[in-house]
Amino acid sequence: MNKMYLLFLLCFLGIVITPAAAGVNTIPASGTVFLGEDDLDISATGVPPNSNIVWYGTGGTIGSAPSGTVFVTDPTSFYVSPVLFEGKTGPWFTESGNVLAFYVQEPQISLRVFDHTAGFEITPSTVWVPKGDIVGFQIDNTVYVLANRPTSPGAPVTIRIRGPGGIEYSAVDSFSLEDIMVNSPNYQTGPVWYTGDYQSGNYTVWVESTGNDMNDNYPREGQTISTQVTFLMQSTNPSITPTPTPTTIPTTVPPTVPTTVPPTPTPGFGITLTLVAMAAGLIGIHIRK
Repeated sequence: MNKMYLLFLLCFLGIVITPAAAGVNTIPASGTVFLGEDDLDISATGVPPNSNIVWYGTGGTIGSAPSGTVFVTDPTSFYVSPVLFEGKTGPWFTESGNVLAFYVQEPQISLRVFDHTAGFEITPSTVWVPKGDIVGFQIDNTVYVLANRPTSPGAPVTIRIRGPGGIEYSAVDSFSLEDIMVNSPNYQTGPVWYTGDYQSGNYTVWVESTGNDMNDNYPREGQTISTQVTFLMQSTNPSITPTPTPTTIPTTVPPTVPTTVPPTPTPGFGITLTLVAMAAGLIGIHIRK
């Protein structure tokens, strides 16, 4: 009974999950594909197996000599190789019949980080998030058109958060950071990250377009991987320097050394003795005579 139930559950999950997963890589006629996407099914675009698709260049004339040609072996497993398609964006046609097959486009993605509690965006000039505030994200992108593919749930992207000590998070609180299904050019998560439960320190945040492995096959900043946003999360504002407490240094006053002044002799006393001696000498001379 348990085995039968498990088999039924697996079959049910396969029915539910497979169409959604397949929808991301199934390209409709005249659809859009992005550089780096792999394992695409382009059979609905009219491209037959073992045939050429052609590109006439910007402003080129359909039916003229093509500016680019790519051979397609299996349209159910197609790779938009950057080596073959970079610089050749725009419409691609079947060589036979010149039927528009699909458009090739450069992916673009960027991330904006907002402090919803204080109401500001984290920028290179505002790099401090008070611990305890709630943070949210906005993903500006062109890959949202993956949501227009048949049965596609959206364009999968993953937000990367690297915290103190190099720890990387797959979720913040109950919000999963992996395989976020984006369906608009300016997708907003809303306030999803309560920072009070996380370690203080430096954080780095970025987002990657993971649909059909384009971030691995075409790892370009600003195209499949956003520019990083960095900030310091702590309770105190790092721009405020605490005023140091002044330290009183005792001043030692050197003792005063008294100066000995030699006594000044009384004037006139020595002269008097000299005069008396001279007078006595004169009297003695006079007596002898």
